[in-house]
Amino acid sequence: MKWKNLIVGLTLIFLITGCTKKETENVKEIKSVSTQKVERKTVKNILTYTGLVHPWEEAALAAQMASRVRKIYVKEGDYVQKGQLLVQMDDQQLTQIEIQFNDTKRDLERAEKLKSEGAISDQQYEKIKLAYETTKTNYEKILENTQLRAPFSGVITAKYLNDGELFMMTPAGGRAVPSIVHLMNLSLLKIKIAVNESDSYKIRIGQKARIFSEFLPDEVFQGRVSRINPVVDPVTKTVDVEIQVSNKENKIRANSFVKVEIDMGETKEITIPTAAILTDQVSGKKYVYVYQNGIAKKRIIVTGKQINDETVIQNGLKENEEIIVEGQYNLTDNEPVKIFKGL
Repeated sequence: MKWKNLIVGLTLIFLITGCTKKETENVKEIKSVSTQKVERKTVKNILTYTGLVHPWEEAALAAQMASRVRKIYVKEGDYVQKGQLLVQMDDQQLTQIEIQFNDTKRDLERAEKLKSEGAISDQQYEKIKLAYETTKTNYEKILENTQLRAPFSGVITAKYLNDGELFMMTPAGGRAVPSIVHLMNLSLLKIKIAVNESDSYKIRIGQKARIFSEFLPDEVFQGRVSRINPVVDPVTKTVDVEIQVSNKENKIRANSFVKVEIDMGETKEITIPTAAILTDQVSGKKYVYVYQNGIAKKRIIVTGKQINDETVIQNGLKENEEIIVEGQYNLTDNEPVKIFKGL
């Protein structure tokens, strides 16, 4: 009898201990989390792109035919004014046509006098006038080909020949060069950026832009949108946009890369901590856990741009909903949780 009582007692102790242990384990399984209410905040909408810097104007100056360079009056780095003589080519042909031009000019002056006196017919006068105009056109063309002048103010960025060398556009016993000198207007620049199709509809001509160079960390340059290509690139699905920026001190260098920011104003958006967002390993969709009466509910969301340590939510959450921002990594949908402040 004593043995029976002992066995019953031990069994009761085992059952009581087992139940207590199981209850303790169940309490431990409820994970602690930290939550935060969803809020709508003021967001600055700034489009950011990387752009390539181009000169506002550039020209490769060359003769229209093979000719010898008599004198180059500039060197690389020289600033020149519009109309300034840069290169003098061989003028032997110019001298010959200049004589013809002066002869036809005198003939026309005499013909005008005789016409006023009625000494020549209209037909004779028109013939002399036509000869003058033809010779004048040829003279001006050869003069332009002989004296290369700056079509705009700018800086000489390249010089390909020296005095006395032969300019040839195609190799035929000599070396071919693209031009004699290269001129760029760098006081004004255009920055080309490729804007995604959706953003291109938000941008307008004249919109202000800020330009940053990693090599000029303390400088912010002001520009404006000067051109928007009306066609979407069929391959990249982007739109070419040009930004005009003043460069009077020549701090920004052509052919360099810069960051361009276009301010699109402010809007009210739902934002949450980026750290609260998880990614489904199967579907690749973004989701968060919403806290509802002690239960963690998995919610698929559509995210927008990231601003510092927060992300804009385009769809999936409403204001004042409570999301789990800490302790969410090992949760499952509809799992019981408890809030532990200061986790």
